[in-house]
Amino acid sequence: VGCIDCHGPVGAKSIQHDKDLVMPDRAKCGTCHLDEFAEAESEKTQEWPQKQWGKGHPSHAVDWQANVETAVWAAMPEREIAQGCDQCHYQQNKCDGCHSRRTFSAAEARQPEACATCHNGVDHNEFENFMASKHGTVYQTLGKTNWNFEAPLKDALTKGNYTAPTCQYCHFEADGQFSHNLVKKVRWAFNPTPAIADNLEHPWFKDRKALWVKTCSNCHSPSFAESVLTTADKGTISGIKVEQEAKKVVEALYKDGLLTGQKTNR
Repeated sequence: VGCIDCHGPVGAKSIQHDKDLVMPDRAKCGTCHLDEFAEAESEKTQEWPQKQWGKGHPSHAVDWQANVETAVWAAMPEREIAQGCDQCHYQQNKCDGCHSRRTFSAAEARQPEACATCHNGVDHNEFENFMASKHGTVYQTLGKTNWNFEAPLKDALTKGNYTAPTCQYCHFEADGQFSHNLVKKVRWAFNPTPAIADNLEHPWFKDRKALWVKTCSNCHSPSFAESVLTTADKGTISGIKVEQEAKKVVEALYKDGLLTGQKTNR
């Protein structure tokens, strides 16, 4: 692969740098990586049964759209702050958020730190949660030196010598197959809401929970996986109840004009 393969038109043998040079996007990668591109784009077809999220949301495949179509992003006068959102919400357009240029290493993208660039912080602290978990502890103490990240995810437990799962091993897998569609098992998404909690017995959610049980059963017994996932669901539902109570308080304060800065910082 040469510079022109990514930065020039498809099939070009030479280019004029001042006219033809382009920054490659996800579709450009797809001219060679057909399967991976198609898998990633297929996230856009996801539809929630009770319309808890819009079509394709939340996913890498529409994360730029989710960014720029929010009123907060569009109206923010400090564009340098808005640009901070852009640094993560560009996976819809590019592939180097996970396997960075110019090596585009699959081995790099298979390690949890590749996810950490975006999946961190108070609003979505998945990386911190993973690293503090027993899975993350095993990765940090044994995985970094003993695991073979050159092995494809489908061979992680056999040829990769994994003794615990990574973010990628669980989230790229669904029903025994690995792909770049990471939302085949999504249930709670980034924002647990009553609309999700009230519908967990719907077949759409139950089927996805069954897929998670199957994933966890690669290492654990199905009964253990079912028990832990059910406990997590109940804990999330309890958290939603507290959040909804707090939301009513904030809404009442807003209605009365009592929130700090409400009248002066518009």
